[in-house]
Parts: sequence; C-alpha cells; structure tokens
Amino acid sequence: MAKSAATFGTSAYARDRHALLKLLAELHGTGIQNLLNLPQIAVVGSQSVGKSSLIESISGIKLPRESGTCTRCPMECRLEYNDSAPWTCRVSLRIQDGDSAEEVPFGDVLTNPDDVERRIRQAQRALLRPSLEAHTFLDDSDLNLRGGGDTLSFTDNCVCVHIRGPDVTDLHFYDLPGIIVNVAEGQNPSDIDLVRSMVKRYISRPGCIILLVVSCETDFENQVAGRLVRDVDPTGERTVGVLTKPDKTDAESAPKWQKINDVYRLQTGWFVLKLPDSKELREGINAEAARERANAFFQANENWHAYAQNNASRVGTANLTEYLAQRLSEQLRESLPRIREAVQKALVDTIAKLVSMPPELKNYPTAEVFARITSFAQDVSRHIRGTSQMQVDRQGLVQRLYAAFRRFKTAIRATAPKFDARSQTAGEGGVAFTELDSDEGVEHDSTDDGAVKIVDVMKVATEARTRELPGNYPFSVKAYYIFRFLEKWESPTFDCFEGAFKTFVEDLAKLVDEHFGVYVHGGLLSQIQTVVNAQVQACAADARIVLRMEMLKETEAIYTQNDHYLEAYKAKFLGHYKQVRMKRPKSPSKIDLTIEEPASPRPGSPYHDAYRRRVSPRESPTDFALRALRDAGYVDIKATDLPKLLPSHGLDPAFDIMAEVRAYFQVSYKRYADAIPLCIEQALIRKFESQLSASLVNDLGLFKPGAGTKCAIWVREPPSVAEKRRELLARKQTLEEAQSLLVQFG
Repeated sequence: MAKSAATFGTSAYARDRHALLKLLAELHGTGIQNLLNLPQIAVVGSQSVGKSSLIESISGIKLPRESGTCTRCPMECRLEYNDSAPWTCRVSLRIQDGDSAEEVPFGDVLTNPDDVERRIRQAQRALLRPSLEAHTFLDDSDLNLRGGGDTLSFTDNCVCVHIRGPDVTDLHFYDLPGIIVNVAEGQNPSDIDLVRSMVKRYISRPGCIILLVVSCETDFENQVAGRLVRDVDPTGERTVGVLTKPDKTDAESAPKWQKINDVYRLQTGWFVLKLPDSKELREGINAEAARERANAFFQANENWHAYAQNNASRVGTANLTEYLAQRLSEQLRESLPRIREAVQKALVDTIAKLVSMPPELKNYPTAEVFARITSFAQDVSRHIRGTSQMQVDRQGLVQRLYAAFRRFKTAIRATAPKFDARSQTAGEGGVAFTELDSDEGVEHDSTDDGAVKIVDVMKVATEARTRELPGNYPFSVKAYYIFRFLEKWESPTFDCFEGAFKTFVEDLAKLVDEHFGVYVHGGLLSQIQTVVNAQVQACAADARIVLRMEMLKETEAIYTQNDHYLEAYKAKFLGHYKQVRMKRPKSPSKIDLTIEEPASPRPGSPYHDAYRRRVSPRESPTDFALRALRDAGYVDIKATDLPKLLPSHGLDPAFDIMAEVRAYFQVSYKRYADAIPLCIEQALIRKFESQLSASLVNDLGLFKPGAGTKCAIWVREPPSVAEKRRELLARKQTLEEAQSLLVQFG
C-alpha cells in the first residue's frame, strides 16, 4: 500500500483527486451534508459480515471489537495522503443540531496507530452518554460512574476519524452500524428499527455510493442488508457489492457466490475480499501480512483461483479502495457546479428567513417597549389619516370607513317622504307614479306602496285647521310629515356607528398583532390588547353619548338657515308634483313619465297667430312663453317656474305642504349625512388617536418603579423563536463555511 500511495501521490491525476477528496471531507466536516446532497460512501452490512475488518483493511487502523454489536454510531473515516508529514490520527465528535452540526476535537492528535482503537471506543461511549463531559471518557473514569443520565443504545451523532500519512490512500466514507435482526436479553427491541431507520437515512440520499458488504458464510437471502439496499436503489446504480469470507465457501457454494450478480444485479458488479479471520485478529496480524495471506489464498484456493485470475481488478482491498476513491472523486467533480449553486441558494434563503424573523432585542427592555408603542401609535395615525402603505387589492381603514358612511347616506336617503300627486283615477290599481330623486333631481318610477296621496294630505291639512284665516293652514301639518321621516334616522345613525366601530376595532386588532404579535410569549401582546380594547371601548361609549345627546337632537327640531336651497327645492318639487298631477295614464298599468314640451298652439286658437309671428322658427313653445312673460314684466321667470302656472284644482295647500316637506328633507338629509360621519370621526377615531400613546405608557407603567423588570418579561423571546434563530444562524455559518471552501477550491 505504501508504494501504491506514493506512486499515485506524485501524479497530476492523484493530486487532483487528492484535492477533490480533501474538499469533500472538509465539506462533510461543516455538516452541510444535512442540507445538501453531497457525494459520500456509506458502508452497509448485516451484523457480523466482516464490515469492521473491511474498514480496518482500508484505513490501516484497528476498531473496537466486543461481543454483540460493535458499531453503535456512524463513524466517518477521512483518509488523506500526505508524504510530507508523519502518520497522524485526529478523533472528533460531530454533534447534530437540527440541520447543522458541530465538530468537537476529542483528545489530542494520535501518532501511534495502536492508540486509535481505544480512542474510538472512548469517543463512542462519549456519544452514547451525552450528559457527561468529554474529558470524563478520555481517562476511562466514566466506567466508574453510575449516574449521568441514561446510556443510549445507538445515536445519530458521529465519531470522525481523520487519518493522514504517507501510506494512506485518499478516501472518505461512513461506516454505519450493522443491521440487526434481534437483540440480546435486556436490550430494547426497538433498536432493530432504530438502526434500520438510521441506515436508510444515509443510503437514501441520491449522492450516496452504497458499499454493500455481504458474507459468503451465510445465505444471501438471510442477510437483510441486501433487501434494505434494494429498496432504496432498485436498479443497483449506486451500489457497490463486496463479498467477504470467501474462505468459508466450498466447491458447491463458491460458484453460486461468483455468479451473485445474476441474482442480485449491480451495475458496477461485485468485489471479493479475503480479510483476516478471528484467529488472525487475535494474533494481531498487521496489514501487510494480511494482504500477503489474502493474495496467497486467491492463488492457492481451487474454488477461487480461476475467478481471481479472470477478475483481477475486482479482487483485493487495494483494488476496491482505488475504485472507490476514483468513483467518489469523479462524482464530486461532476457535482461541484450543482453544489455551488445549491449552497448559494440555501444561503440566500437562510438569510431571507433570518431577516423575516422578529428583530433580536438589542435595547433595554423598557426602551424596546416604548419604541414599539411609538411605532404602533404612528402606524395607527397613518391608517386613520389614510397615508399608510397598503396593497392595491386591499382596502385601508379610511376606504372601509367611507364605505360604511356611504351605506349610511343611502339608508337616510331611503327615508325620503313619498307623495303621490296623481288624481284618483290615475292612482288606482297600484300602478307606478313619478318620484323625483332627492340627490340627482331626476325622475324614476316608484310604486304607491307607502306613498301619501295628495287628497290625504289635503284632508290632514283641512282637519288640522283651528282659527286660521281662509287659505292658511297650521305649520303642525308640515311638522307632522317632517317628523315622520326624522324619527326614522336614529336606527341608521347607530347602524353606521356600530359598522364604523367594528371596522376600526378590526383594523386596530391587525395593527396590534403586526407590532406586538412576536411578544405573545412574554405577555406584552396581551397587555397591549387589554389597554387598546379598554381605550377604544371608552371612546366608543363617549361617542355614543355624543350621538344620542347632541346629534340626534337635530331630529327633534325643525330648523335651517339654508333659505336659498329650501326655496329652490320647494319650487322644484312644487312644479314636479303639479306636472305629475296633470299626467294621464296611457294604459291601465303604466303612467307616462316623460315630461313633454307643450304642444304648438292649434290653428284657429287665439295664440296661433302670435306663435306664427315668433322671432325665430327654431324657437320652442317654452322659450316663446318665457319671452312673452318677460315682455309682460316678469323678468326673473325661468323655465322651472312654468309648472307653477299649472292648475291646482283646489289643492294648493296640499301642493305647498308636499313641496316644502320634500324640500326640507333635501336640506336636512344632506346636512345630517355629513354631520354624523364627522361626529364619528372626531368623537371616536380621532379621540382614540390623540389618547393612544399616553394611555399605553400610563397603563403599562413604563415610567413607574419596576418597569424594567416587567418589560424584560414582556419582551422575552419565545423559546421556539430563539431556537429557530439559533438554528438559522448555525445553518448560515455552515453554508458560509462551505461557500468559503468552494471559493478557495476554485
């Protein structure tokens, strides 16, 4: 082996392979194999198939050999050729921590191969009793300790053995615990599944080369390792087979084993190794003597001589080691671009997750709470004033409040008094009549359901007269119809308030969660919720009082100084009702809603000649009439005044009452539709905004004795968040180390 290693060590190919395998070992040393699919070799076999002897033959060291299962944890072997320094061995413990791992040196560097067996045994005991300090095992004092927690049967944590020297062939592999089918008396039967699960996790990785060790001493069907490997690599593409103990075969069984690839096909075929038996191991046979005896066996044994001659490259440890080193280095070479890209992507993702986490507490607890309160209050103000950043597809607080206010306006407008000015004949049968929209000033169809007929208005006005002079009617009649719609405004008013209040509370709850949700563990979130809820409820209670005691007073009195609009709308509705009165139905079920221009004077009428002498042929009858009235001295007359000239048929008081009631609704409804939202804004929302910061500071007692202690508890980071941050930081460090190695490698 020394000659072979030295020869290869001087070639450019060997130097290249050495660099690749060294990089691979260093990448595994960072623990990144838990995050990425790194190339690796895993040695797998059933119990007592000679797996430990194979590892000793490849590595040149001795492994612990005891009764029962020897390997109780994975062992990573890093073999590194180095002709410029003497042989050394460093043993470390790799402790898994989530996706990351920490590698801790275990004892001093060894310079004598005979000391390795004891050190590995101590390292394995240290992993199986993690509650004890590592130095306890280096002097074997742990053997005298009864306490220190339960001893594990197996563990995923790993013993790392790094061997360097001039007689060492570059290689990197994992030796996994042997697969067991039963346990000794007093041991845990669940260990069977535990070991299988551990082995399967390693060999299921796509980049894993599976070194399947099978003993010729036992029927292949009885060795469960083969079935487990076949489950994860059904095509045999990733599996390299190794037959041990060929000396245990006879003339009948040897040919069957030599043709095993016909039964258990692997794309790379099988190697055959003659390893030291139990007697030779007890005698302390060295590696050189073991190789010589193995060569002598294949030359002399009549069952294996011809096979060894025809398959020389597949016989012996040296050929197996060379094949594995070549395949592993080539696989790493092909994977390097993918690994670089995966490391970069994983690092970016990890940093993004760290950035998205709640910021780590860096200020004094009281200062941190005060800063959070200030930020929260500012954000509340931005939402109230409509200046906060929001998504295009999501409405903010102001938009949703305005939606509630628009619904309120619609509800108030729906209380407009309906008067039916049609004649009794036109109003029969529940047909539609013309209603004037109070906002737009346009006509639309309305049914007579709930509409007060003009004859009924006239009747109420007549019956209400007391000592009034003829032609005069009490104001109480108009007040009666006005209060009929005013008394309907209380319900929409409080519906509007409760809708706005609900919207405001929902928005506050979201903001509280956004700013303080990370402090649910320490209790700050609950404290803030309590103060905010109490404050908003107090503001709401005061706002309800303002609405009832001040704003609803408007519905208890009739008043306006908006004379101009009242008179203008009264004239508009008076003309409208008179026009409706003049209409006649074209059919029993429909009233013609079209307001037509007056027809031209009929030939022979007194006005026909005057109309024919109009100034312009294009002049309409309405324009002609207005010009004639203005010529007669009615200078200010407008087209809207003409309907007043229509006959009232003795219903003048009713027309006047209907028009003025409808006009007052128009004036008062618009005033009220503005006043209530403004009141809600001021009495509830703006008042809450102005008191928020002071209420939080006072109620939380931030400037009182003991505030620091309370705040420290409130902002205490949840264990789950702290653990996640620690895991992400460890992962980030692992990825950065791997990235650095890849950059240095070039």
